[in-house]
Amino acid sequence: MQLTEAIEYLIETVDDLNIQYEPTSHLNPTNQEDTIYIGSNKPESVGISYYHEGTEYESVTEYLYFVDQAELPLSRSLEELRFNIDDLSPDSCLGFILFCTRLLEVPADDFPEDWIEYVNKWEQGDVKTTGEPFESWGCLHSALAHAHVTVQEVMDEHGNHMTIIDPQNYVSGFLACVKFALDLLLEEVLPYEIPELDHIEEYQRAIGFVRVEYQKYLQALNHATVIQLELPIRNSNRTLLVDAFIATENTYIGLLKSFLSNDEERTWLESGFSFMAIYRPELKGTGSDIVISVDPNMNIHLEDLWIRLEDLENERWEGHRPCDQPRFPDRSEANQPWYDDRGRYALIAAPQRLDPYTYGSKLDWSDVVSAIWELYNPANSLAVRPFLEDGSIGETQMIYQCDPLIVDPSTQKQLTAVKWDSLSPQQSLVTSPSMKRYLAVCASGSFEGEIPPIHPLPNEVSFDFIELSCGFAIIHYNGVLILDDWNNDPLDFPLYTKEFHHLLQRVKAITEIHVEITNRVADIKQKLEEKESLSGSEILSLNNWIAKQKMKLRHTILATMPSSIDYNLQKFRTTIEKRWGLSRQLEDLYESVTEIENIIKNYSEARINRLISFISIYGFPLALFSGLFEFIFEDVSSPKWFGVHWVGLATFLFLSLSSIWYIRFLLKNRK
Repeated sequence: MQLTEAIEYLIETVDDLNIQYEPTSHLNPTNQEDTIYIGSNKPESVGISYYHEGTEYESVTEYLYFVDQAELPLSRSLEELRFNIDDLSPDSCLGFILFCTRLLEVPADDFPEDWIEYVNKWEQGDVKTTGEPFESWGCLHSALAHAHVTVQEVMDEHGNHMTIIDPQNYVSGFLACVKFALDLLLEEVLPYEIPELDHIEEYQRAIGFVRVEYQKYLQALNHATVIQLELPIRNSNRTLLVDAFIATENTYIGLLKSFLSNDEERTWLESGFSFMAIYRPELKGTGSDIVISVDPNMNIHLEDLWIRLEDLENERWEGHRPCDQPRFPDRSEANQPWYDDRGRYALIAAPQRLDPYTYGSKLDWSDVVSAIWELYNPANSLAVRPFLEDGSIGETQMIYQCDPLIVDPSTQKQLTAVKWDSLSPQQSLVTSPSMKRYLAVCASGSFEGEIPPIHPLPNEVSFDFIELSCGFAIIHYNGVLILDDWNNDPLDFPLYTKEFHHLLQRVKAITEIHVEITNRVADIKQKLEEKESLSGSEILSLNNWIAKQKMKLRHTILATMPSSIDYNLQKFRTTIEKRWGLSRQLEDLYESVTEIENIIKNYSEARINRLISFISIYGFPLALFSGLFEFIFEDVSSPKWFGVHWVGLATFLFLSLSSIWYIRFLLKNRK
């Protein structure tokens, strides 16, 4: 029979085959002679098991491809056999198809080798070279399988991890995945470049489930720690910078690893995430609660991390770690050590429970993350030589160990200047986002003398990174770090330190003037509330104070002008001024002083206007009529005994008071 004919036959008859999911059926071997186990070893059963573990083959599909014809039950038809499935993996489904085609007398050589090579890579954890998630048969298959499986993770009475699965849905999922693979084989497509096949029902369902998984993945990215780490290369003393994903997963994402490995858009190196650390708190004690893995194609390993975690466990157990029944006696004495991927160190997983009441690990997720960061942070091998106060260069040390060159307690700002030690073992200085965030902590002095912790590393918006002719500078609100990387010009040490001192003077002056203005405004407010007016001496004092503050601001600006017109220095200074808000603060202070001046000026003008109004209302009538009556009654005689010219005085007072009243009346009506 030709392969195409066999595939068409299977598409028509696969629903009628005897396929069951009974994980413990091999323990009751009654009437099990015709049972076929594909992908699992059931030595207790009288059925036939096909598995690749312990052989030279990388998958059960490859094993069935090369298995001798004599080992196949050729005397039986497919309808006579009973298949007991072990899982829904691509290998199990493709192995089942290959077994059926061989039983239908299709030569093994007719089966496409691309599919066998693909499933071998998938079994080795390679989700990168097996295609993009939306074009990869493995991803589409997995999404389709997960949609059919109802899984419940529980603990049995002995504390062992148990997975409860609905058998009926499991078999339905297996059949759907087999039909999907059969349709793809019939279309003769490549498993790592699946085109759009909208006429295939299983493809439409699979691609829909992949989209759902992708939405979950995008949501998980928003809550994850995305950084760059330096991982050791196998059989080498060199390291490789990779993008890393560290997250707590509360919603299961079956295709998470595939999405991470192929995400070139959201990774700094544009090659996907090669390091993944996932924490699933609801699975604590199962061995699957903490899983750390690396891309097997990158030739990097996690052996150092495994050793560190085991050492931490031994410390926490304080000599009482159970070691009477070691799980992996050739690699660890502990009953439940951290899983090491059988010595390959491409995957590390947490220990399982020791018993129903005792966890196998005493480490928390935070302990694991801290160990990862301490071992693999990108600045771990950054050796530098600090600049000293006299401009000389100090001894080589790690960047976080360098003392700041200038520290100003009053402003809580500091300057650190270092020179990269190009003779150190570090192969290159890569300013990745994680390296910048690490150096920003060093610039701020938050963890002086200590390795900056991974949580919390400052966000990239909280500091500035600028390239200079001598290297680069990290500018944080609490400090500045300058690194001379030997690439172009050497650091002009006196010039940059002088500029930093100028900026510190501005910060101090701004702080002092701000305090003075705040206190003076509060004093003016209190006086106005108490007596609703200021005396002439107080106004004069305020005017003198305003002039003094303006002069102080101008003097500060002139005294701290840029030391040079050098482009790099100007960029250095401007960036610090923006980050520290100096330019805006100076403008705000000057505006505040000017506003106070305007308020006092308006207040003084109001007082003068009131005085003028008083003179106009009362003084003008008096002056007018006093002058008038002076010459009217100048020659009018009056008896000496009469004394004062009472008639003139009375007339003067009457006309003056009438005029005052009339002027006030007019002014009042005008308002």
